[in-house]
Amino acid sequence: MGSDVKYQETMREVLRQLVDRAAEKSGSTSPFEQGVQMGYFEAVNAILGELETFGIDPAEVGMAGFNPLSMLGPHQKAA
Repeated sequence: MGSDVKYQETMREVLRQLVDRAAEKSGSTSPFEQGVQMGYFEAVNAILGELETFGIDPAEVGMAGFNPLSMLGPHQKAA
């Protein structure tokens, strides 16, 4: 098995890529692009949920204080 640091850095990089890719789609009016952005949101939200389930502080993977709803842009509102 690899070190915890390797897994931590891998998770940090994957989350960063997902958030960055969602940001690239921000503001799009294309339903397809909005769907892609929603997919990135769902992936990040699921990962953050699993971190919480396992008692892992999001700060350990560079996500301290991150609100995944911010990925959806101004055209989406929380329920």
